[in-house]
Amino acid sequence: MEEKNTELLQSELQHADNIEKFFAENSADIKERSVMDYLNQMIIKCGAEVSEVVRRSELSNYAYQIFDGRKKAGRDKLLQLAFGFPLTLEETNRLLKCGGHSELYVKTKRDAYIMYAIQKSYDIHKTNELLFQNGEKTFE
Repeated sequence: MEEKNTELLQSELQHADNIEKFFAENSADIKERSVMDYLNQMIIKCGAEVSEVVRRSELSNYAYQIFDGRKKAGRDKLLQLAFGFPLTLEETNRLLKCGGHSELYVKTKRDAYIMYAIQKSYDIHKTNELLFQNGEKTFE
């Protein structure tokens, strides 16, 4: 059976008379996804090699510790990994949510530059140039 999307689950929750029944009926679709699980899912989906993603993200050994769950990644580190794949904007926002961070938000200037870079398929170098040229914090 296919996983229910977020909108359907939200609708069902809104119309639920009993929260326990809602959870019982939707337990397969309501789960906390870890960063490690999501990154490994994206490796499979993208047909990528972890070493290539790490190289393109410019995170070195720190990235391996994120991939295997030994390190909790900050928002910028997850964004760097997103550029290492590269992920779409939707996939990037899902990665950020898995890590407990806010999604990219177009009304935040730095986020808007990053969103633009993702949509234009910029790599981490070109994204840093864009951020630097516009007075925004670059990725380390």
